[in-house]
Amino acid sequence: MARVLITGSSSGIGRAGANALVAQGHEVVLHARNERRAAEAGQAVPGALGIAIGDLSSFAATRKLAVQAAEFGPYDTIVLNAGVGRLHDPDRALSEDGNELTFQVNTLSAYLLTALLPRPKRLVFTSSALAGQGVLDLDDPNYERRPYHGREAYCSTKLHLVLLAFGLGRRWPEVESIAFDPGFVATQMTVRNGDVAPLDAQHAGDRLARVAVAGTTAANRYDTERAWQPGAAELDPARQDGLLRVCATLTGVTI
Repeated sequence: MARVLITGSSSGIGRAGANALVAQGHEVVLHARNERRAAEAGQAVPGALGIAIGDLSSFAATRKLAVQAAEFGPYDTIVLNAGVGRLHDPDRALSEDGNELTFQVNTLSAYLLTALLPRPKRLVFTSSALAGQGVLDLDDPNYERRPYHGREAYCSTKLHLVLLAFGLGRRWPEVESIAFDPGFVATQMTVRNGDVAPLDAQHAGDRLARVAVAGTTAANRYDTERAWQPGAAELDPARQDGLLRVCATLTGVTI
């Protein structure tokens, strides 16, 4: 039996994965953005061990979330699954900390939680094959000087999560650090963006549960059902370390 923390588990893929793990007899700690969503998550995953609450668009709230989550630990696996997608929004939105919103929620919060929580045996970062369309701009990650494009911002964060998974795997050889591509899944995010996705959350959740607790997967650091695979750019230690430095600067916490 494993103890697993899943961020972004009040709905969609995270909730489906949590239910799958609970059904298998594992101990699962959920995460929700606020009290209302926490109540919904508790009803949807009644067998969960507990729920930690925190809005990942705020560094202060993310730090409080880490404290809450740590009370349920230590964890065998931490799944950094939470994310926001503003693919069709024309205007840049900022978090309360002054970062581009998609970048803070998807990338910086995943980094910060990983830095603040005790190291698990396994880290799983929910990425996407859209990482292949992402842009790594270490000089302007917040779109302060270049034109903002919502889809590019989202794809770039999925690239960031691949780089974080691989970079932390290099630095922490005792931790299995995996990037997970759930596929093109019908969720609240895709429906909101007007997309018609071929997969359902249950399919992706079952896969996420497998990646979270299956036997050793160190040889396959990127789990996907699609054709795209990380290449030389994603495997480049300099790019991985460059992103880790940017995350450390913006969050104030160094791994």
